[in-house]
Amino acid sequence: MATFLANTPSPATEACDRFSHSLISLAFTQLNAAVALYIECERDLEHADCFDPAFLSWSADAEEARARVLGLAATITAQPMMRASDKPLKRSAMLTRLLIESDSAATFTSLLRLPGSHAELFACCDAGAVGARVRQMLETHQVQLEALADLDEFDDVGTHWPDAPAAEMPEPLTVACAL
Repeated sequence: MATFLANTPSPATEACDRFSHSLISLAFTQLNAAVALYIECERDLEHADCFDPAFLSWSADAEEARARVLGLAATITAQPMMRASDKPLKRSAMLTRLLIESDSAATFTSLLRLPGSHAELFACCDAGAVGARVRQMLETHQVQLEALADLDEFDDVGTHWPDAPAAEMPEPLTVACAL
C-alpha cells in the first residue's frame, strides 16, 4: 500500500503573476512623480510673496516642473502600446497635457470632467497584478488631477482667463487738452 506524500510546494504549481513595466507604465510612474512635484512647486508660488528673494527661484522651479510634466506626457503619447492596460495610461497622460495647456476655464472644466463622464476610457479592466498596478497608478493620477484643479492657476478664473476677448471690450476714452 502506497502512502500519498505531497513533496511539491503548492505555489510552485500555480502560474507566476507578477507586474512588469511596459514603456508606457514606466513613464507613467515618472509622470505621477513629476505631477506631484509640479503641484508642490505651484503651491509654493501661491503662498510666496513676489518680493521674497526666493521667488525667482521658486518660479524657475515651477516652470521646470511644468516642462518636465509636459515632456513626460509627450513621451507617453509617442510610445507604442505593448498591452491593453497601456491605453488608459496613455489617455490619462494626454488629458494631463491638455489640462495644463488649456486656454480657458470652460476647456479646463470640460476636460477635467472627462474621466467621470467616460470612465470606460480611463479605466483598466485587466485582471491580475498588471491590472491592479495600473488601476493603482490611475487612481493616484486622478487624485493628482483633482489637486491640480484646486491650484489658483487653474481655479481662479478671473485672474488667468479673460471672460471676453479683448476685441469685444470697448477701448477706454482718453481725454487730452488741445492747445
